[in-house]
Amino acid sequence: MRKIFKRLLRLICFFLIIVILIGIFYFIYINIKEEADIKTSGTLSINYTNGSKIKVSKTKTVKFSVINSSEEEAFYYIEFKNLKNIKGNIKYNLSNDKDINIIDNLNSYNTIISSYISIQGGETQNYTLVLDSKDNIKYSLELSVNMENLETNTFAEVILNNNEIKEKPLTNPGTSIATTDEGLIKGIDDYGITYYFRGKVLNNNVLIENNNYKIVRINGDGSVKLVLDGITDSLKKYYENATDYTYKNSIINTYLNNDWLNKALSKSLFYIANQKYCNDINIKNNNFLALSRIKIDNIPSFVCLGDKIASKVGLLTVDEAIYAGATLNEDNKDFYLYNENIATNYYLMTSANIDDTTYYPFVLSSNGKVLSNEKGSSFHGVRPVITIIKTATVSGSGTVNDPYVLT
Repeated sequence: MRKIFKRLLRLICFFLIIVILIGIFYFIYINIKEEADIKTSGTLSINYTNGSKIKVSKTKTVKFSVINSSEEEAFYYIEFKNLKNIKGNIKYNLSNDKDINIIDNLNSYNTIISSYISIQGGETQNYTLVLDSKDNIKYSLELSVNMENLETNTFAEVILNNNEIKEKPLTNPGTSIATTDEGLIKGIDDYGITYYFRGKVLNNNVLIENNNYKIVRINGDGSVKLVLDGITDSLKKYYENATDYTYKNSIINTYLNNDWLNKALSKSLFYIANQKYCNDINIKNNNFLALSRIKIDNIPSFVCLGDKIASKVGLLTVDEAIYAGATLNEDNKDFYLYNENIATNYYLMTSANIDDTTYYPFVLSSNGKVLSNEKGSSFHGVRPVITIIKTATVSGSGTVNDPYVLT
């Protein structure tokens, strides 16, 4: 009887162990299971190699492909959705085998990572997403790729429909001024594909609250960057203290956010995005790296190589002025940033030089030339830059007589 009892006890223990092991393996399976997930959006097929729903404990590498099954060019956007337990400092790097390399922090809200990415008929674009957290936090998100059909009247879509998209400019940004209408040109920024205007453009006008603005570019996230077609009523110093020269703590930033914004755009604030503006204050041997990059190497870039300031209003970067058609070499009165009514030099947001007592931000002269030797303690003009949210809609064609109007 005792032997039977021992055998029965062993059998029960054996089954308990089996049940426990099955439970453990099932738990592991549920948490690490990854299945290829193929979805369609219009003429696009998206192959999520690791699945579109992603669970991460610390770091993870995810691959996916976008395939255009039609013969026509298409546009799409990439988005993170359903983010859960996003804490601490989580960085991501999204890159493809063509032209995109986005590095940013993961936010705890739904966000468009990159928008209006073009893909030719029959083309396949392969992506790698690397998620990296210094903290051992488990979090999850969903990766979403969707086609943009350009059939609605969102601001960016109207601009793209109204212009021929060019792969390269006619003249070389940085070494040559642009004096003709070179149109809308494709480039790369922090969020993927950007489309910028260059030269003597005639159809990039936007009317907001009786003030005319010029379209600088469509950002990679689908928002649209505008610059005031003029300067504000007040001349300003850039800073008071040469040891504290960041744009965030500048006189200009305080003036634009606390005074100008609420007066000039009081009825339109809901259209204005809280965008990341590039301050670019990387410094080496009392010279900012932007100076050698622009003045010696002639390498302008829409990718921010320094710090970014989150704000509803900012200034043009030296790179944006150069892509628009300016250089450090000569005046230019034949591109869209030139305005004969601007009678003074005005500050740009990028840093040029610094010594023991003086900080020198880049400046654009009233004659359309980039300057690097103007003291930030001087009184110069202020030319605000704003960013219109991706979902804003417009009417008009962008000409002087029929400017775009937010609707």
